[in-house]
Amino acid sequence: MSLGSSIRGFRRCMRPVIAVDGTHLKGRFGGTMFVATAQDGNEQVYPIAFGYGDLENNLSWEWFLECLRGALGHIDDLVFISDRHASIEAGISKVFPYATHTICC
Repeated sequence: MSLGSSIRGFRRCMRPVIAVDGTHLKGRFGGTMFVATAQDGNEQVYPIAFGYGDLENNLSWEWFLECLRGALGHIDDLVFISDRHASIEAGISKVFPYATHTICC
């Protein structure tokens, strides 16, 4: 899910740098939450999109990133930052082949 105002704000006012990550949800339903965020002009976290999946695997990351691409459209010089999760790297290279992918942590 992405909010239209978040997408418009990102496209118009922010550097084309997106951090993506997933977190395992505990509790009755479990699953994984996928998030895409940026950094605003005040160096605060700026939410772009989030999604929910059963597992953090290649298929789930591809789905989330395809939804993100559909919401964002093409952005020149797009950069992704993530941890070393292999499924994130595979998804970015497949869905955003023109983007740069860097690793932190």
